[in-house]
Amino acid sequence: MSRSIPWMEPDPDTSDAKFREAYPRFRSLPDPHVDPQRVGEQGWHRRDLLLPALTLRADAVEHNARLHARWCEQYGVLQAPHAKTHMSPELVRLQLDSGAWGLTAASVHQARFLAAVGVSRIILAHEVVDRANVVALARLARQYPQVDVMPIVDSRAGVEILSRHLAEAGMPRPLPVMVELGVPGGRTGARTEAELVRIATAVHADPMLRLVGVEGFEGILPVGRDAASLAGVDEFLARLVAAMVELDRRGLFSQTTEVLLTAGGSVYPDRLAAVDRPDLGVPVRLVVRSGATITHDHGPSSRCAPLSPEADHPLGGLKPALELWAAVVSTPEPGIALANFGKRDAPYDSHMPVVLQVLRGAETLDVAGISVDRVNDQH
Repeated sequence: MSRSIPWMEPDPDTSDAKFREAYPRFRSLPDPHVDPQRVGEQGWHRRDLLLPALTLRADAVEHNARLHARWCEQYGVLQAPHAKTHMSPELVRLQLDSGAWGLTAASVHQARFLAAVGVSRIILAHEVVDRANVVALARLARQYPQVDVMPIVDSRAGVEILSRHLAEAGMPRPLPVMVELGVPGGRTGARTEAELVRIATAVHADPMLRLVGVEGFEGILPVGRDAASLAGVDEFLARLVAAMVELDRRGLFSQTTEVLLTAGGSVYPDRLAAVDRPDLGVPVRLVVRSGATITHDHGPSSRCAPLSPEADHPLGGLKPALELWAAVVSTPEPGIALANFGKRDAPYDSHMPVVLQVLRGAETLDVAGISVDRVNDQH
């Protein structure tokens, strides 16, 4: 029997409508109780925000969603943008309305969110083996019978565990899965094509699972547009295609009406679009999972994307949409300035945040030589 935890019991003085009215939900707004739909009526400017504040430029986001959709249509690929960064119902709807075939999630919780906001095809770009998450997958399948959630598998042990937990949870139909090919020393994924075949064979023989495609992530390879970087990406994608052909030759796609080949993060979707599509007797769908296109970014990696402004693509270029505004709170010694944003305000991937503008009152300062070299908790 679980014990009662006093501090988790509802406080009658702070419950229900009264509590919701008093609780400040939006941290950067001058008045955190203003309805988000009414913010534009307040006459607020950047100087009125409680810094740090992350802002999103609506015109850039809308431009990016439309541009990426046109690019996918021109090159004949489907898009399932990764939602892990924004996790926003509004941005999901924008991406679907702009032509997204589906969306990509990194966890069962994210997949559950996407199903709830109307996404019918969800690539779960991760393995799922722990019982709680597998049970949640089965529950999701019962709750949304029209939704396909497609996780990946990269080991026969993972296949066996996934299948067993699905059966115990009463999974109502075979779960569509993709086998993942990885690279030695990299992240998840079978390390050899021979092992990939063995994993796919195990999936095909399992009544709880249905093999629908092959998945890989080339983004772990060195990033660049030089010949050596592109050759490495193309070689990996050629391995994916060859593996898919071999699985088809063995009849392992007999339970699906189309075969998915998905890779293509935000830097190399054009390399996936350029692969030769094999004739398997059923349609082969190339699906790119570019998650950063909707907001784009500044920095070295972003300049390598096929739709970056630097690429000078005939369709146009993506626009950076995210800006983090902060206040300089201390200049304790020459050459050092401390701003009031930290790791929780500016999570970053491969590079530190980029300084775009410095204001002093109405004056705009030159940002040459100004860079972020450390991010701490609140500085």
